[in-house]
Amino acid sequence: MDRFSFRAAVHIAQAEFRQWLRSSRIIILFVMLVFVNVQVIGPLRQCKMLMGEMLSIPEAFVASGVILLIIPILFLVLMADFPQRTGIDRFYQMRCTKRTWIFGQAVFAAAASCFVLLFLLVSSCVLMIGTGRWSLSFSDAVTHFTSVYPDRTGDYVVQLLPGNLYQQMTLEQALIHTFCLLLLYFLLISYVLLFSAVSNHRYVGILVNGFAIILGAVTCEVRMKQMWILPMAHTIPWLHYDEYLDRMNFPMWGSYLYLGAISALLLVLCFADT
Repeated sequence: MDRFSFRAAVHIAQAEFRQWLRSSRIIILFVMLVFVNVQVIGPLRQCKMLMGEMLSIPEAFVASGVILLIIPILFLVLMADFPQRTGIDRFYQMRCTKRTWIFGQAVFAAAASCFVLLFLLVSSCVLMIGTGRWSLSFSDAVTHFTSVYPDRTGDYVVQLLPGNLYQQMTLEQALIHTFCLLLLYFLLISYVLLFSAVSNHRYVGILVNGFAIILGAVTCEVRMKQMWILPMAHTIPWLHYDEYLDRMNFPMWGSYLYLGAISALLLVLCFADT
């Protein structure tokens, strides 16, 4: 081939996705599930027992945003060898243009990111069966917890679903924002890896991502203003709102623009390097 081929790019993405699903790294998904079960589902079950009321099943996925460090780090480990340079990949690059190969890798990264998020969404909902009921509105067990137990405002469950989340948006909006912003963050992580590989500095991408994730988690934890410089804060909907005042700390559209623009720029730089 002497020019870009969309069909070939899709074929490359499909082959990469099948190979990725068969790799041993896929076990990381179940490690993610263990963390979600311990750090999110467990406290929500305790909240249900204390309040004597059922929770809303989607609340578990929205609450997963509090695991600031674990999920992005595990996703980075899951994608650490992306893009792979096995024999089949060299065969693809010999049979098609480099731009076609890069586009195929970009499509694969998007598919893998969606798959991981859908896995977490479905799995967290399944784990909530018996603890919650299906509803797209925040449960009374969550929204009334601090009023029933005013001496337990420091409980972990209050950090999972804080007031500046359910007071500022519906559960449906929180679900959409959590999914879309995490998807953009996963894409950003993947495209950093892709750009570093295309530039022949594969390990630089892993180090940059790791540093950004750890520093982002720390700045979010202590609520530093500088947290908005890094991607982490942009993936957590409730951080966009003030805890006490009815105002935004950072516009939601700005986070979509931030994550989307950097991802698009990295992709453009990948093609520019061909």
